Amino acid sequence: MVQFIHSMKKILLSLFICFQINAYSQCLTDHIQKQAELQYPSILSEKLNFYNNIQQFSNLSRATKYIIPVVFHVIHTNGPENISQAQIENQIKILNEDFSLTNSNKSAIRAPFVNIASDCQIEFRLAKIDPQGNCTNGINRIFNSGHLDARDEVKSIPNARWPNTKYLNIWVVSSIKENGSTGGTTLGYAYLPSSIGAVGSGQDGIVMRSDWLGVIGTGTVSGAGRTLTHEVGHYLGLLHTFQDGCDATNDYCGDTPPVASTFTNAGCPGTGNSCSNDNPNLIDQWENYMDYSSGACQSMFSANQKIIMHNALTTYSFRKNMVSSVNLIATGVTDVGNAPKAFFNSSARTVCVGELVSFYDNSCAGIVNSRSWQFPGSNTTSTNKDTPRIVYNTPGKYKVTLMATNNAGSNTLAVDNYIEVLPNVSPNKPTIQQGFENANWNVSTGWTVLDQLTSKLTVTSSVAFSGSKCLYAPISSAITDGQKFQLVVPSVDLRNLKTTGKLSMMLAYTRQNSASQERLRVYMSKGCSNTNWVLILNRSASQISYSTSAFTTTFQPVDKTQWKMISVSLSPYENDSNINFMIEIESGSGNAVYIDDINISQFNTDINLLEKSINLNVFPNPTSQNLTIQYQNLVGETEIWLENIEGKKIDVISENNTQTGDIAINWSSNNFIPTGVYILKIKANEQVISKKIIFAN
Repeated sequence: MVQFIHSMKKILLSLFICFQINAYSQCLTDHIQKQAELQYPSILSEKLNFYNNIQQFSNLSRATKYIIPVVFHVIHTNGPENISQAQIENQIKILNEDFSLTNSNKSAIRAPFVNIASDCQIEFRLAKIDPQGNCTNGINRIFNSGHLDARDEVKSIPNARWPNTKYLNIWVVSSIKENGSTGGTTLGYAYLPSSIGAVGSGQDGIVMRSDWLGVIGTGTVSGAGRTLTHEVGHYLGLLHTFQDGCDATNDYCGDTPPVASTFTNAGCPGTGNSCSNDNPNLIDQWENYMDYSSGACQSMFSANQKIIMHNALTTYSFRKNMVSSVNLIATGVTDVGNAPKAFFNSSARTVCVGELVSFYDNSCAGIVNSRSWQFPGSNTTSTNKDTPRIVYNTPGKYKVTLMATNNAGSNTLAVDNYIEVLPNVSPNKPTIQQGFENANWNVSTGWTVLDQLTSKLTVTSSVAFSGSKCLYAPISSAITDGQKFQLVVPSVDLRNLKTTGKLSMMLAYTRQNSASQERLRVYMSKGCSNTNWVLILNRSASQISYSTSAFTTTFQPVDKTQWKMISVSLSPYENDSNINFMIEIESGSGNAVYIDDINISQFNTDINLLEKSINLNVFPNPTSQNLTIQYQNLVGETEIWLENIEGKKIDVISENNTQTGDIAINWSSNNFIPTGVYILKIKANEQVISKKIIFAN
């Protein structure tokens, strides 16, 4: 019989943010626990009541297993955090192996623990019906910048939470916010079951880093899939094996020997025994999923842990309802003999010619016994495979049809223009320019605003660097820090540029104060699907501001001195025939950011445009031995020199000039310059302008 010790010290561990890395992550338990206890003091008494009333079972084996419907809310902005269906299915497979003791490494369980290693009789299935009664694949993709430095706020993103009485909610993010007092990396966290306040509803579930789900795709760390196994243990009421150190009753399980500290078993020591006060005195059970040992070493839940998890599924009404037969039917994870409702999705909706695209049958309402797919325009026009992989060799938009059938009937879903196939070589060649003057600038042009939020990149006619319009991110005190405003540039074939290509733009911005944290980023993505954006430029608020000392509560540029040129070299991609770029502005308690005259070419901007923007004037021309050079310096250093027609520098007129505003230079040559044609060059705002000068003596 398991001895469940009444200890208030234990119950203080009412809330867990826990994570597992091979050796050296940190736990934020105390920080989060105090927050929850301050807001909901009754959490403590509820947990105490749960552990004091654990029901023992005369027979640890149930006639049927518990089935838990699962939904993964993938929060993303089209980066690597938007993991594939295959990676999520791989994680579900790992969960089911671990909770049923069918994991491949169970044979490595050491002798003292073989007889207590347990089939927990718990199975996890991706939901097949969503809360509105529609078919789903159990993956809810939400475009939102909340995937960065996520915490509980991610659970309040619109449409990113399903009822916790029906589904295990798992939020997939790219990173989890750390507590400032600790180091390490948080990989996931879960609340213990509770019916109190938001902890019992809006916060119930698990937050996980995308790159620690499964062991395929981005889940490349050995044993990474065990992190979610660990977090589900907390979700079902389990504590750490190292809880309270060598207190023999640390986790309310008599069959898990106490462990001295968090990372005692990081290296999975063969005969390690960090505590000797348990009776009998056993070696540490680093095989247990609730330790912080390496995921590759972990291989078991104990019999006592199974009892606690089963109690959690029967004691708490929301857990009890979730595993009820009525809910299993409502969420589509069990069959009741109905005809299926056809539904499908795919690994991509936009692909290049010759690129593989996988299709998934996600039909619901009834188990599919057979299926018939139709893929007109592809290399496989029809098939009955479960998950066909299809190739399209001709650009165009194509219909996809699925007929799902069982003994009770059949149903067909046909979607016109479901797949868009693009050529491997982009039809767009430099120069590509955008000044936002045309009202239909983003209609079937490849220029795409990705923001799916109320506040998004918008064209304004109030200001512009050139013309009468520009694009701006309407950042103000009403905009949440971290919101991203994103613009995708049309695909481009860079191979025909004669010199190094550049992506440039004019940008106007200044900070509200020194704490403002707006950022400009530029990403690139090769191919057609734009699902793997790679960062190539990252500029801070001070770097994009037209002045490091100018602050204002609200900002709108009033003249060209408040615009700054931003340029990115495209030399790493000069051999790419199909490449996209994305411009991103991130809010950070500052001001609106204005963008104009985006340009992809061998120049930073159109030369004539830049020449006009700095109001360059050189006279007299022709001249004898002197020149007057007038221009407006927007920001940064300027240099001016004179070259002969062979490109040899013959005189430096001005260098390292940091003066801004209206500039006038009266120059006379120190040496006689023979009659002929010469080139005056001025470098300003990262662009070199050439001006032909005739010397006539």
